[in-house]
Amino acid sequence: MRKFLPLVALATLVLTGCSSVNEVAFDQDGGCSGVVVAVNYGGFGDDVLSCVSIPGQTALAKDLFAAVGVRTEGTKAYGDQVVCRVNNIPGKNQTISIAGEPDYVEDCNEMPSALAYWGFFSKSQGQESWAFATYTIANLEVAAGDSIGLAFSVAGNSARPTD
Repeated sequence: MRKFLPLVALATLVLTGCSSVNEVAFDQDGGCSGVVVAVNYGGFGDDVLSCVSIPGQTALAKDLFAAVGVRTEGTKAYGDQVVCRVNNIPGKNQTISIAGEPDYVEDCNEMPSALAYWGFFSKSQGQESWAFATYTIANLEVAAGDSIGLAFSVAGNSARPTD
């Protein structure tokens, strides 16, 4: 049994190493040979624009966001089917002031407010503009040439990712 343990460990390392996604540089012409990952923090943080390689035909959106250091948090009621926070934005004690509305603090219990929320977007290869994704970050599979993005909208301004 001891002889096989190192082989099992090596096989596990090789197989998991082959299935990971990695951030890569954009091509010299600005193109991306993998998937474009964009995050628009709506003025609450530094936006993200990255290119991520994928090892196979497709990869899950959540893995691509994680590859560039973007951590998402869902809600207590809906889990990761709804994005509530991205890299702790909005903060757990962060007050969001919206003209004509009471101050708002996101608790991530239920659906976020329609006045301060994260939108998840996708853009298929060749598509010009961003559209709301029809799947969640937990189950959207994307292929090389596609783009995915998150954008924080405040006060009814429907933000889009920028690329």
